[in-house]
Amino acid sequence: MPYPWPIPDVTGVELYKQDAVVLRRDFSRPGVDWERADVKQFSWSSRKRLAFTAANTDTVFTAMMTLTYPRVFPNDGKDVKRNLNHFLVLLRKRNPDVLYLWFLEFQKRGAPHIHIVIRGVRVNHDAQQWLSQTWYRLCNTNDPKHLAAGTRLERIRSPNGARNYCVKYAYKMKQKNVPTAYRNVGRFWGCSRSVKPTCRSRHDCTEDDLVGALEESGWTWQTSERIEYSTLYGAAECLTKWIDDGILELSTSDQTQPGDGTLSAGIIPSTKEG
Repeated sequence: MPYPWPIPDVTGVELYKQDAVVLRRDFSRPGVDWERADVKQFSWSSRKRLAFTAANTDTVFTAMMTLTYPRVFPNDGKDVKRNLNHFLVLLRKRNPDVLYLWFLEFQKRGAPHIHIVIRGVRVNHDAQQWLSQTWYRLCNTNDPKHLAAGTRLERIRSPNGARNYCVKYAYKMKQKNVPTAYRNVGRFWGCSRSVKPTCRSRHDCTEDDLVGALEESGWTWQTSERIEYSTLYGAAECLTKWIDDGILELSTSDQTQPGDGTLSAGIIPSTKEG
């Protein structure tokens, strides 16, 4: 379906660890209110931001925590996020160097279910005991079964294991539908500041330059004479040769701030859900 407004001209490209982000001239859509909307589902834009963060972070996660609720569970996202936020505060207090990325899903019975990939926590019996007791105390369920089986701590053995798991999670809608009785779902994922991807370099170029570089380098998804994407997944390595050869010139501006590329480059900016 064609866009009902012109696609802005390409002005450059930012390279991240795996992906490239297209930069365009500033534009706005008339009559659009950009105020944050209530989150009612795991939106496509939020899923893309999670996949981008997981694929391009420099953090190598080494373990994963899973937090669950017992037979009786909260149906208000504010209560769940309150439990999660308190847990993360205590986790950082116990492990000052911890880095994390968390994401929410729902079990078949409708209970919220939280995964946290982490770095900076040793996987051992003491850590598992602390995890079980802390989550049990914060949830205040008074259910002995919850204390025994409400959490899990496991080691991630592959350097790319967490990244691949998170990207797969982002694009799989199973267990993402919000149960009818659940309200105030809030964000579906979040991360500590140091986990956010860092822009490695920024380059000025025209759209013709970028299209030619993508076509010649064999980037799989380049099939037209225009760039219709905001994020070029897996294109950072493909564009390296063209940058080294001087076809895509290094930007003279040193004012660019690293980011996740989703707002500066989006063809269709969206409300900041999730």
